[in-house]
Order: sequence, then C-alpha cells, then structure tokens
Amino acid sequence: MKEFNFIINISILIVLIIIHTNDVQAQNKLSLKDALAITLKENIDIKIKTHELKQAEKQKKIGLLGLLPKVKINGSISANQGESSLEFATPEFPKIENATSESKSINGNIEFSYNLFNGLGSIYTYQKIKNQSDLKSIELSIEIEQILLKTAKQFFDIAFLQEKTTIITDLLLVSKERYNKIKVQNTFGNASKLDLLSAEIDLNKDSIDLMHAKFELDVAKNKFNQTLNNSLNSNFYVENKIQINKNLLFSNLKEETKDNNNNILFHQYLIEITKNDKKINSSYILPNVNLSLQYGYNNTESNTSLILNQENLGLTGFINLSWDVFGAIANRKVTQNTRIELESNKLKLTSIKQKIDQEFNTIFKQYQNNINLIDIETRNQLTSEKLFEKAKEEYYQGTLSKNDFRLAQIDVSLSKNRLNKTIYNTKILELDLYRLAGKILEDTL
Repeated sequence: MKEFNFIINISILIVLIIIHTNDVQAQNKLSLKDALAITLKENIDIKIKTHELKQAEKQKKIGLLGLLPKVKINGSISANQGESSLEFATPEFPKIENATSESKSINGNIEFSYNLFNGLGSIYTYQKIKNQSDLKSIELSIEIEQILLKTAKQFFDIAFLQEKTTIITDLLLVSKERYNKIKVQNTFGNASKLDLLSAEIDLNKDSIDLMHAKFELDVAKNKFNQTLNNSLNSNFYVENKIQINKNLLFSNLKEETKDNNNNILFHQYLIEITKNDKKINSSYILPNVNLSLQYGYNNTESNTSLILNQENLGLTGFINLSWDVFGAIANRKVTQNTRIELESNKLKLTSIKQKIDQEFNTIFKQYQNNINLIDIETRNQLTSEKLFEKAKEEYYQGTLSKNDFRLAQIDVSLSKNRLNKTIYNTKILELDLYRLAGKILEDTL
C-alpha cells in the first residue's frame, strides 16, 4: 500500500492558516485561500476529528509499551511490638507468659518479567493500534477534503452569481438607455406612446431579473458564511473570472485516483485491521510463555522466634507456561468469523474501486465535453456581441424594429449566461476530479 501523505497535507494547511488568517472581514475582496483558511480555523467538525486523531496517536504510543518488558521495584518495612504468651508442645521448653515481643522486617526486590511467547499477539495488537491511528488520519483527511470541497464550490457559486448579476446589470443599462432615448423622442413627437410603453416593460422586466439575481447572491453568501462558521461583511465579493485547468490528463489522474483516493485508502486500512484481528484471535489458540526474574533482599528479626535474625539476598527466576485448552477451541470459531469479515471487507473494497472508477470516467468525459463547450460558447458570445452592436446601430438609425433589437439584446445576454454557466459547471467537475484523485487538499490551496 502506498504511504499515506496526510502529514504533508496537514503541514500545508497549517502554513496556509498562518499566512491567511488575517482579518479578512476588513477586506472587500475575498480570495479562495482566505475562505479555506477561515474554514480550517473555525469548522467544528474538523476540530473534533483533529482531537480524535490526537487521541489515536497517544493510544499508539501506549500500545508500543505492550511490547516492552515489565520492571517493578518493590520495598517494604514493617515493625511489631506487643505481648506474647507461648506454650510449647514438648515439656523441654518452659511456658512463657506476658512476654514483650518485638519483630521487624525489611524487604526489597527488583522484578523483571517478559512475555516470551503469546502467539505474537502483542505484536499484532500493536500493528492494529497503529493501523487504527492511520485510519483516524484518513478520516480527518476525508473530513477536511469534504469541507474544503464544499467551501470551494460555494465560493464558485458566488463567483457565478456575481457574473450573472453583472450580465443582467449590463442588460439593464442598455434597457435604461433605450427607455431614456425613447422618452426624449416621445416628448418631441418622434416616438409613439406604444414605443415608450414597450421600452418601459422591457426595463421593468430587466429590473426584476436583477432583483432576483441579487437575492440569489445574498442567499449564496449566507450559506457560505454558515459553512465558514464565520460572519463576513455582506459587502465582500470574489473574483468573477473562474480559472479552468484545461490540461488535466486522464491517465495521470486515473493513476492518482487508484493510489490516493481517500475512500479506497480507508477501506484498505480496514482490511489491514481485520487481518490484525484475525492474527490476534489466532494467537489466543497458542500457549503463553512468560519469563520472570526477581532479585531481592529480605531481613527479619524477632525476639519470640527460634531464629532471632534471618537475612536473604539472591536471584529467583522461573518460566511459566499456560494454555487455555477450551478457550483455544472457542477462539477457533472467533477466528473463522474474522476470516469471513475479512473476505467481506475485500469485496467491499472491490466494489468501491469499481464505483470510483466508473464515477471518474463519467466525470472526466463531462469535463472534456465542457472544455469543448467553453470554446464554442466563447465564439458564440463574441458573435452575439458583434451582432448586438450592429443591431444597436441600426435600431437608433431607425432601420431596425424594436422587437428585433430586443431579441438581439436578449441573445447577447443569454450567450454570456451560457458561457458563465458552462465555465462554472466545468470548474465543479474539475474539483470533483481532484476529490477522486485525493488532490483536493493541494489543488485548492
């Protein structure tokens, strides 16, 4: 399995936060990097996943201790004073009554213990803990990936709606110009009341369309603020011109999807964890062998004992073997269940790979198609602008009807909107390709 590049991505994000977390609220123009920095700093879900990752990293360190031998240092001092009465079983020793008894004991030892063999269960357990920590890293990366993708898409939603508002504003300006000229002409009797009413209707319609567009933009900004978990000045704006990468290569992205897709990596680690579970359960079937060494000192004194003073210093060692026979039989069944779970996880991984492969192929075809559409719509817009300028000239010369002029006016607006929509859709497809290839973290920064 290819090494997971989570640490590198997180490092990039930290640098980004440091650079871009200045007070963006004071700015009118908001960049994508500013938006992503705010998201990374303020998003609650990212904070929760980050804490879970820290816990997993600490657990991994604790798991490592399970592979080390155990060393204990013990020590004790005790003393006793009282009255004792002694009566012996043989008459050779006289009976003692109400005698003062004193005793004291000093003990100390160093104990060393180590599991020589437990079916390699300790090693498999540590590997499982390590894989679980890596899994938490991937979960955090997925969480960040999804949130940044949402932020980026909403950012471009605003860019799209801003451009839409600009297009309608340009349309409205032409309608105002037309209405004002016809109004002057009507005053001097060079234009009919019908012409003036027609121009007023078109002006009102364009004004209503602009109101709707501005409302859509305000709604998009509010959603954007909710995602950022921050309150930006409502007067902020983003760059209208959406930059499209027209040079994405199918083979390169396809390969990166196979190696770096976070959903694939997630299920690969689940398989590794299940493998560890299977090995751990198998280790329970085998006996346990433990080594124990003890080096100690003991000193005991008593005035009521046959031995007044006893002192010991030495090394004690033993090897213990234990084998839960009936437990081993039960764990065979558990191991069989784990084997079934492992096969199930492998099938899930195969299914996920197929779905991701299909999704990638579909999105990339749409992306390629949209790249071609952008070129076509760009040419259509240039042509419609030329036609409109010609129609405007003829209309004010009196050689073109108001209906034909209005059609030319609407046509140029529609061509601009189509191009704007196509560029926006292509950018969303591009972001989805980065997501599938596990590149959303690096390509949105």
